[in-house]
Amino acid sequence: RRALASARRALATRVDDDGATLPGAAFSILHEDDEIVVVDKGAGLLFVPGRQPHKADCLVARLASTRPELGVAHRLDRDTSGVCVLAKTKAALRTLSKAFQAREVRKTYVGAVSGTPAADGAVDAAIGKVPTPEGFNRVALLDEASGGRPSVTRYEVLDARGDSALIRLTPLTGRAHQLRIHMASIEHPLLGDALHGTAEARDAADRLCLHACALEFAHPATGERVSFESATPFDARGRAAP
Repeated sequence: RRALASARRALATRVDDDGATLPGAAFSILHEDDEIVVVDKGAGLLFVPGRQPHKADCLVARLASTRPELGVAHRLDRDTSGVCVLAKTKAALRTLSKAFQAREVRKTYVGAVSGTPAADGAVDAAIGKVPTPEGFNRVALLDEASGGRPSVTRYEVLDARGDSALIRLTPLTGRAHQLRIHMASIEHPLLGDALHGTAEARDAADRLCLHACALEFAHPATGERVSFESATPFDARGRAAP
């Protein structure tokens, strides 16, 4: 039965998923004031719209209907869930954008990975765009001499279960798919990752097991450090948390 379910998930990944927001994907607001709105984004919800009309439904579009000056200083992948912040004024957007660029924002993630890292550690490996035979670009490990950008991720094991583990991830840089690429590079891919992981890791969970559990930054209006958190929705085996 489990093998059949895995086969169905793999088929859906290849055939049915065209990158649009998935049915049932939702979000909740953790905090809102005159300058910012902090959101707990659900997995499967696009952050910004795609180029095709069927990818118009996204977090920004849903929020912007009542917030006309909504601005994006960072984003989460569609299949990554968790805490994110958006600006409601141009001034707030400028301040938040500078903070992210200066690495003054502390971002913390939790992921479920295949296997268990032998010890806490860090991955220091450049990431860049690599052309595919189909004529597209994909992000992957790429040395700096070839155009890759420096990328560093720290990881800490929270709960080991032999064939999988729950880990805390702290990116020191902010490259696209950084956490997914880095964990796959040390042979501990995130469960449910259809792009960078092994077939076994991909089929081990019904979703990408990556969650932005905490975000800390200086409020753009007051300068005071503020922090927001979201409970991790999966366990070390990639199953829904109780």
